[in-house]
Amino acid sequence: MSSPGSAKTADLPVRLLADRLSVALAVACALAIEATLARHPGLPSGPGLVFGGLLLVWQWRRSRHRPVRIAIGPEGVTVQPAGRDVTIPATGPRARVLGRSVLLHWRDSAGSGTAWLTPADLPSELLRAIRVRVQARRSKAAR
Repeated sequence: MSSPGSAKTADLPVRLLADRLSVALAVACALAIEATLARHPGLPSGPGLVFGGLLLVWQWRRSRHRPVRIAIGPEGVTVQPAGRDVTIPATGPRARVLGRSVLLHWRDSAGSGTAWLTPADLPSELLRAIRVRVQARRSKAAR
C-alpha cells in the first residue's frame, strides 16, 4: 500500500474468489449434465464435458484480462488490467455494492471488464473504502 494522503494501492490475488467459484460451477455443471445423460441410454455421452470445457475456456479468457492492481483515491477507484501499464476508472454506472462485496466495471478502447471483489480478496478497510467510493459515485450520478 502507499503512503497516507495519496491514493491507496493494492495488488489483487492471482485468482479472485469469484473466479475460483466460477471454475467450480463449470465443473459441477459438466458433471450434472453427464449424470443426467447417463440416466437416458439413448442419449450420447460427452456433451456435458464439451459444455463444461467451453465454460472453462470462457472463464480462462475472461480472467486473463482481470485487474492485477487497484488504486483508491479521492477521485474514485481505478484498476490496472493484466499486461497493461494504464489505469482505468472502474466506478462507472455499472459498478455495484453487493453486501460486503463490490462489483467493479470498466470500459476503455481495449474493451471492458468486471471484477467482483469480496472480503476474501482484499483487507476489509480497503474494501470498505472501495464501497464508499462506488456508493458516492452512484448517488452523484442519480442527482
